[in-house]
Amino acid sequence: MNAILVTGGAGFIGSNFIRLIISETDLSVINLDALTYAGNLENLKDLESNPRYRFVQGRIEDSALVEGLMKEVDACVHFAAESHV
Repeated sequence: MNAILVTGGAGFIGSNFIRLIISETDLSVINLDALTYAGNLENLKDLESNPRYRFVQGRIEDSALVEGLMKEVDACVHFAAESHV
């Protein structure tokens, strides 16, 4: 597989982590983000056409979605959060 799931990847920390992984490794990245107030796909616009990057809009509470995505990856890095909670 050689892929990772990044939750909250459209936020500041997650998007910079994804950039690092894409530029410094051969891993593929699936970015799962709900695109709430903290997520912005403009942070990753230049990766849209990269074959090693895939965006999925969804929530980490969606167990069926997360279970399906976990079957495609070797690891998960969790950045999804609500800062006002």
